[in-house]
Amino acid sequence: MEACPLCSQPDSRPLCRTRDRSAPAAPSDWLIRRCLHCGLGWTDPPPSNEQIRQAYSGGYLGDAAKTMEEFFSGKLQRSRSWKNELEKVRLVESYIRKGAILDVGCGDGKFLWALDPQRWQRSGVEYLEEVVQIVRGRMPHLDLIPGDIWKKDLDQRRFDVITLWHVFEHLPEPQRVLERLHQLLAPEGLLILAVPNLASLQARWFGGRWLGLDAPRHLFHYSPRVLRRMLLDGGYQIQRQMFGSSRANLHHLKHSLIHWSEDRFGSRLPYYLFKWTLFLVNWAEQLSGRYGMLVVVSKKKE
Repeated sequence: MEACPLCSQPDSRPLCRTRDRSAPAAPSDWLIRRCLHCGLGWTDPPPSNEQIRQAYSGGYLGDAAKTMEEFFSGKLQRSRSWKNELEKVRLVESYIRKGAILDVGCGDGKFLWALDPQRWQRSGVEYLEEVVQIVRGRMPHLDLIPGDIWKKDLDQRRFDVITLWHVFEHLPEPQRVLERLHQLLAPEGLLILAVPNLASLQARWFGGRWLGLDAPRHLFHYSPRVLRRMLLDGGYQIQRQMFGSSRANLHHLKHSLIHWSEDRFGSRLPYYLFKWTLFLVNWAEQLSGRYGMLVVVSKKKE
């Protein structure tokens, strides 16, 4: 039996198999294992550096230059994706209205763009250096750092808020990540994590077709119980555990249903026939608390 990367217990079981749907020609599929002791899920075996490099190639973050043009023209602000960024801003500002903020895995920085620059010192870390350079060229006032949270550029900084919007599940050594973020937070600073919920109804129903697995990019798969344990052990106090964006939740439901339709029937027709049920599932997830998108707000303890 495989030992759990979190609790080191030997009792785990295969949960399902999945494949990289962004690279349909890839020969490998991926096993998702789950610890019977603590509930952590992980992608097994861990992808190699070359597999990870390939998984993030091919415009994974989209066209940053085009997105900036849409932002400066005002087109982006009328889009559904911009509403998602404003939702994040409202969540952060329901706890704190100004300060120094770090967005880990910031991509092209849309969340940072949505923050008021008069009230926020906006910093972001992004692994894909080419995206950072593109954004820096048009938005030099944003403090974007190519690389990861271990960059020495961050060593002397302390942030009032650190956010990881669907990034934590991509990162190796999650306990070390939480330790590093604890170092970077100011006293009583806030850490906000958004992840797919492995204990959700949609994860159970769709299995290996669930969009939230996204192997091999998602290395670990979290439930509310697992995240709570990790945060408490890492020196954080849980402030709130909540349902994530309804729009993001519907997006995962939609594409999971498309995967099911194409795999079972070789066609999207069944998806269109059952599309109306997604709103019922979304409602049922909120009602039951077993929602697909999980957001946890925690505070640094000294």
